[in-house]
Amino acid sequence: MRPKLSIFTDFANTLFPHELEYLMAVQNFSKPLNLKILEQIYSNNTSSGKQREPFDESIDKRTYSYLKKWITETLLKIDVDYFFDWLIETEKKILTDVIVPSDEAVILSNMNKMHPTNYNYIRFYELLQYYRDYLMVRSRTKHNKVVTGFLEVHHEQYFKLKNLNIELDNVTARIVKKIEFHPEEKGYIENFLWEIFFDETLDGYTRYRAVVRLTIHYYNNREFEKQAIVYQHLDNFLKTPVFYSKRILSNYYANRTMMHSKLNELEEAEKYGYLSIQNKNSDYLFYLINLCGVLLKQEKNSEALKLMRKSIPELKNTNNNYYKIGFASFYILTFIANKQIEKAVHFASQYFQTYRKEIFEHRWHLYFTTYLFALINAEKYDKVISICKRYNLLLREKQRVDLPDYLPIIENYYYLSEYMEGKIDQDKLISSIVKSVKPLMKSTYRSRRMSDMIDELGEFLHDEMMKVKAELLR
Repeated sequence: MRPKLSIFTDFANTLFPHELEYLMAVQNFSKPLNLKILEQIYSNNTSSGKQREPFDESIDKRTYSYLKKWITETLLKIDVDYFFDWLIETEKKILTDVIVPSDEAVILSNMNKMHPTNYNYIRFYELLQYYRDYLMVRSRTKHNKVVTGFLEVHHEQYFKLKNLNIELDNVTARIVKKIEFHPEEKGYIENFLWEIFFDETLDGYTRYRAVVRLTIHYYNNREFEKQAIVYQHLDNFLKTPVFYSKRILSNYYANRTMMHSKLNELEEAEKYGYLSIQNKNSDYLFYLINLCGVLLKQEKNSEALKLMRKSIPELKNTNNNYYKIGFASFYILTFIANKQIEKAVHFASQYFQTYRKEIFEHRWHLYFTTYLFALINAEKYDKVISICKRYNLLLREKQRVDLPDYLPIIENYYYLSEYMEGKIDQDKLISSIVKSVKPLMKSTYRSRRMSDMIDELGEFLHDEMMKVKAELLR
């Protein structure tokens, strides 16, 4: 039998800290008891490492029902995705001639509240263009005059935003393809995105697109300190109606997970990681992988493996090969971390045989670093050498040398395996590793990753890796 307040408790547990910040700011309860319960939800959902306090069962259930309804309705009023759903549905009704007077009343009501800074301003303007056409052919002069007036007043701003979004599309294509920018161009793109995000006269959608692209830009260039500055400001905006939806919050938490992880702020990364998977969406697997990566860094190995095993059904339901390969790679790592080496090698080998084509098309470097690491842990050094040669992995990796995320991990796994197989001596091993790593030590992020790799190799070759460290300090 479920506890008396299980429905309300489950509902309260789905609320994000930023939602609760907003609710606390706008509440104006006449009953102190309502505020007391809201404060308890806030405390339960924002105090890390603290067990949630159960709700008082002696309070009338109608109070909990009222509060649940108030929270739901208050958040829906500012939910940009909920409003977008209404836009799409209403647009379809207009275009298929099934719109009714009650729909028109809602359109006109929203028009009176619409401002150029609203998140869905562009799509609402386009909805009114369809609606005006609908009115014109039916000689609906009264409503047509009002709608036309709105379109004329906002015409200049609408086209400004459309042109900005075209520029954003062009920038996006280059950022996502990781095209190398000249220093001047890199600075221009960064400033362009920065100015859009911080321009509070623009609509929320355009500003949010800019910050997403700024996030990718900083991630590609491993400039996580700059990303942290932007996110300090974004964090405040997300406590307001500007960008609110559960989807956007989940994405924000996932991005913060990656950012804090790269900055080696692991407690913060774990906190945001768990928030990102609190409400499942189409990106759930991606968010889960980020969280499990953080848990492995903290040596919470059994926790990571439990989470991944629990999410196998989600893996089977996605067609996203990027997510699938990422999941498989971290699944291998969780087996290794939990000393289940045979399972790691078996899973890695089977997955590679089944999805070889997809691996090379999407995330070959991530997959092979984990696959080869599993083989090293299983002392199958000859297999590491064989795979590297068969698929030209060292050459493939070296072709990435000019990319900001270049890390010669496969190269060094190869050197270790050659040494273990007696193909090179100790001096050659040490000089080869130092030569591959030393140019990367000027970058905070890459130097930390290389230090981590050397520590990993030190589990197999302690004395040799101590000599590598000594050489790098010279």
